This record gives sequence, structure tokens and C-alpha cells, in this order.
Amino acid sequence: MHRSVAFRASCAHHTGKVRDGRDMRGANVHLRRMLAAAIAVTLVTAVPVCAVGVSNVVDAVRRNGEYASAVVSHDVMSAYEAVDEPGRLYLTSGASSDADADTNEDESSDDNAASSQRIPQERVKLPWNITATFTLNGPTVSASEIAGASGVVGIRVDLKSEQPKRTADLTPIVAFTIPNRVGNDVTSDEGVLVSAGNSSTLVAMVGKPGEDLTVHTYVTAKNFTMSSLSVAAVESTQSSDTAQESSQDSIQDSSVQIAGIAGNLTSLTDRASNLVDGLTNVGSQRNYELIAQLEQLRDHEKELAETTIAQREQEHQKAFDGYIDAYVGSYTTHLSGSIGTSTQLTAILGTAAELNGDTPVAQSVVDLANAVNDVSAAYRHTGAADAVNEVIRTIEQRGTSGLVAELSKRAGEEQQHGAKDYSAGQSQLSSAMIPYSMDFTDAYTARLKELGASAGSAQSLESQAIADVRNNIDGNEKLKTASDKVDDAMRALADASEHTGQASALHQIVLRFADQLNAGDDSTASDGSYASDGSEVTLRGSVGLASAAETSLAGRAEQTRIKAQRKAERAQADAANQQNASDGAMVSLVDDKNAISMDDVMSYAGGLRSSFGAAADATSKNVAKVGGVDSKKSSDGGSADSASGNTENTGKAGDSASSETSLTDALPIAAYGIAGSGNRTLIVPDNSDLIDETVKIATAAEILQQALQKLYPDDSVQLQSSATTQSQYLLAVPVL
Repeated sequence: MHRSVAFRASCAHHTGKVRDGRDMRGANVHLRRMLAAAIAVTLVTAVPVCAVGVSNVVDAVRRNGEYASAVVSHDVMSAYEAVDEPGRLYLTSGASSDADADTNEDESSDDNAASSQRIPQERVKLPWNITATFTLNGPTVSASEIAGASGVVGIRVDLKSEQPKRTADLTPIVAFTIPNRVGNDVTSDEGVLVSAGNSSTLVAMVGKPGEDLTVHTYVTAKNFTMSSLSVAAVESTQSSDTAQESSQDSIQDSSVQIAGIAGNLTSLTDRASNLVDGLTNVGSQRNYELIAQLEQLRDHEKELAETTIAQREQEHQKAFDGYIDAYVGSYTTHLSGSIGTSTQLTAILGTAAELNGDTPVAQSVVDLANAVNDVSAAYRHTGAADAVNEVIRTIEQRGTSGLVAELSKRAGEEQQHGAKDYSAGQSQLSSAMIPYSMDFTDAYTARLKELGASAGSAQSLESQAIADVRNNIDGNEKLKTASDKVDDAMRALADASEHTGQASALHQIVLRFADQLNAGDDSTASDGSYASDGSEVTLRGSVGLASAAETSLAGRAEQTRIKAQRKAERAQADAANQQNASDGAMVSLVDDKNAISMDDVMSYAGGLRSSFGAAADATSKNVAKVGGVDSKKSSDGGSADSASGNTENTGKAGDSASSETSLTDALPIAAYGIAGSGNRTLIVPDNSDLIDETVKIATAAEILQQALQKLYPDDSVQLQSSATTQSQYLLAVPVL
């Protein structure tokens, strides 16, 4: 960017003034504050202004000067968007308590205990250059290549000052964590803290005032990942001049300096942790009560997952063995002539004919279908527990502000994900059962031959031959491969059901806890209403844009539909809450019974469609009539595996709760539409980007607090937070 000659001359002039002032380091604190304005102008020289147009250059320079002046008189926090891209700046009181520049503009400050201001991105240049480089088994690799890689990973973090005079009295601290699942053999440079915890290993280093900091760390990794860097720079109670006169061997040489660093870092991290409170209701008593209720629900879903999955896996194995017994038993009765080493075509066609009617083979297929449905649906409890835990974590970090809209959107996404994956899992299981059934009869036929059986004596050796084949699956490479594919398909169905369970849990949480979630949240009313002036209500007031729900006929119709739908769903949720209160038994967030398409299930019988043509295909379809099974697919074109409120189910294939269809209709996706054209949520502006940034800053603060406790235990150092004379920094820097 080009600047005017006058502008550059002015900047050079003020730069000279700053340097002269900074050289007078023995001057008192008041002199430093008088120089803040001059330093601020120097900072502006790093900020492009021509992008706003020539006519606005003067105004841009003035405003950037105000921003820079505020930066040098406050502590600075930022959640970087990339390792070399600082984000919006958050300024908190602490650097100079009596300096409180007014930089409201559209980035207004929030009224809270720890007052803060926000500076738009790229308006003020930070004095730090932060880099992270990686090696994998020796050679240097990029961040994109190291993410998810396995091997010996080297991590080099460099923190360098680009404005040494501004950072001369600041002590740098860098910390990050590596999950234990990645690797727990973490090593680092001498003097670097490496502390293993229950779930991750903490790496932290404290540098010397005014000096750059470099950290080398190594880990034998599996699917490598790491946290963002937590970077801080704080003042100690000693100035750089005093520090130069004392021992330079180690920062631990001065207990006073340690106490000052620890105290100032504690104060800085406390304010960083509280930033999000200014945007949310994270610390309210109502939230603590809500979290306690959600923790009970989560633990209940975990218990149901453990017991229900174990029980239904046994039932599924029994049904699977029963299917094989009936399938092979029918095949045996149709054997004729001499027995070879592979499946007899005439015998398997005879089995196909038995699929049409009330026969043991047909019933075994229905029983297996029900068992597959039930064991898959049991995993909805696992998904529900995970979803509730995620909601708890979110409330702990950022409160309930804007959470209703977020959970509703997420529920819709998870519902679609689950339905799509379940449909794919059905096809995968059908395709897996085709070769498994045929390979089993191949192995069974060969075993009959080994036992010396004939068509007439095969039935007497049937049980022994089936048992021998089952016991030798691992020794039969072809059958083992087919068996593994069946297991993979079952896992795919379980994973899909977990997504469906998450959708149901999120939806039910929104309904059951509507009062608590909406308390103190103006982003959306519980009935989906909007501000009377036609503007959408946000977390911090109204946005000056007319809402589509107020200005369009379609929007009003959709709003009315949503309101009526939410009213009915809320009544259902209230009934569940009343039941919980009356009998003390918690109602699950999911329905763990469902039915899937029998068109897919019927191919379990041995791949009759693909292997034996149209005649066998027709007989396999007829089994859908056995036991009252409905062969139609669910209305979403895939699976009937859907999340719902809790209703009674008989357990028969094809029985599904009527509320499942209602839930599928109710769950939104992330766009706006009208009734009849797909369910949509209204687009509502919010401040989730601010919340996300402050949560990242709070997470960085949490890691630094952990490092502080390990580096300077409370019983070894007296924390001393002092009035600081310059800006301190706390930065959250992603490196992957």
C-alpha cells in the first residue's frame, strides 16, 4: 500500500520521538504514559489506509490512531485465524488502569466486570512474529502434511519480537498440549516443562524478559494433532534495566520476579476467561442447575447404551445363528445326488422357494431383520450421551446465548447424516450378506463331503458340519473376508444410529429445556417470534434489517407453521418432564426401536437376486409379507432409522412410532424456505463469531493457567499482581 509523502514524514517524525522516549527507560511511569500517543502513531504506519479511498484517508488515519492508542494502554488478547494472521483484538483494563480510550464505533464495548473493547482485524500490528514448523521422521513438512500423520514428529515454535523496544520488559510464555491418544512419549528442550496428564501432555516454556523464545518438542505420534499455541507476554516486577544488573542464569534466580510474572499472568488469564461472560450468560445460577440436569440425562443415556447394546448384541448373534441354521437346514433338505465341494444350484433354488410362505427360513430372515434393527438402534443412546456431553461443554464455555438456534440446526444436520448413512449401511449389509451366505454354504457343502455324507445322510450330519464351519471361520480365508464385511456393515449401521441419536437428543433438549435455554437469550423467542418493529432480535439488541418473517407472505406462513409445530412438540416434552417428576424414572432422549426396509433385508437369504435371476428375486420379495412386514422404504427415501421422542414399540419389524415422522418433519436444515418446500430455519443474525473467538481465548488462558500451576505451584511462590506500565498479551494461535 502507498502512503502520502506527508504521511510518511509525519510517521518518521513521530517514530523518532518514540525512540528518544523509549531510550529514557529510567523515567517515571507518568512519562511513559505521555509517550503512549506517540507510540500509537508509530503503530499506525504499519496499517494500510488507501483501501478506504483517498477521501477517507484522513478519517482512517485518525481512527487507526485511536485504535493504536488504545492498544498501548490496555492488555491485548486475540484469537488468531492462522499462525500468521491475528484476528480481532480484545482490549482489557490492566495495562494502565487510568487510561481508558473510547474506541466504540460499531465495535462497542460490553458492560461487565472486566470491561473490554474490540478492535477490528488488521487495524493495529502486533509486535510478535509467531511461527511453527514441523518435521516428520526427519524432513521438514508443511502443517497440512503433519496433520493426521504418524511417525516421529518434531515441533519447533518460534516467538520473535518485531518491536524490541515495546517488548523489552515483557516475559514470553508459550504453552500447548498434545493428546495422549496421539502419543505420550513427549520430549522437549532443557528447561521446558513437559507434564503428562490424564488426557494430554502439557508443554510449556517461560523465556527471559525482552528475549525471543524457541521451543523444540518431539513425539512419536499416531494421527498427529495438537492444540493451538497459547502465547502470553507479561511484565514482571523488575524493569529490564534492573534485570540486567541481577543474575542472568535463569528466571528462577529472582523470587520477586517470579512472583510478579505469576501474579500478572494469573490476572491476565482470569480476564481472558471472563471475556466470554460479557457476551453470554455463562456464569448464571440457572446454567448450573441446567448443567446438573443434563449431566443426569447424559449418565442415564450412558447406562442405557451399555446395558441395551450388550443385551441386543446377544440377541442379534442368536438371530444371526438362527438364520444360518434355518438357511443351511433348508438347503440341506434340497440336496440331491452326490455332494461336491461347493453349493448345489438346485438345492439353493429350493431354499429360495421356501422364502415364499410361513416357513422357518422366512421367519428367520424376519427375526434377523428385527435383531439388526434393534442392535443398531441401541447405539442411539451412545449418540445421545455424546450430544448431551457436548451441550454441557458448550454451556460451560459460552452459556446458553444463541444455543437454541445452534442446537436446532445441528439436530437437522445430524438427522440427515444419520438417515443417509443408515441407508448406505443397509445396502452395505445386504451386499455383505450375499457372499457370506454363499461362502458359508460352500464351506458347509465341502465339510459334508469330508464327513462322507450323501444326500440321504446329510441331515444327520447337519449340526456337526454347521458347528465345524462356524468354528473354522478364521481358518477359511474366503469366509473370514465375507464375515469381516458383515461386521463392517454392522458398524456402519451403528455409527449412523449414533448420528440419529445425537439428532434426537439435541431436538429433545431444545424442547424439554426451552425455558432454561431461552432465559436471558434475546436471539429468538420460545415461540419463534420477532421484534415488534420487524427487525430480528439478536443477542445484543435489534439489527436494522427487516426480517423476511415480517415482510413476506411466505415468511409469515412459515412462522405460523413453526409456531404451531413447536407448540405441539413442547406439549410432548412437558409430558415427558412431568413423567420424570412424578415417577422418578428418567425418560430417554431417544426411541431405540425402528424398522428398516425388508427389500434390503431379503437379500440376506443368500444373494438370490443377483445370483439366480428374476425367479429367485420374486420369491425373495414375497417374504416381505411374512409376519406383516411392510416392504416399503421410509418416506425419506432411505432408512426408517429415525430419532424421536419416547413411544411404545412392539418390537416387530415394521412397527415405528408415529412421532418419528413428526420429528423428521420438524428438524430443520441450514437455510430458509416455506412449508412444503423442505423444512428450513429462519436465518437470524447473531454474535457467534465473537463468542467463538472469546471461547478460543478462554481455552488458551486455561492452558496457560495449567502451565502456571505446574511451573509455579501455589505453595512455592507468593503471587504478586502489580500495576503494569505497558501492554501485556494473550494470544490463541492455531498451527494446524
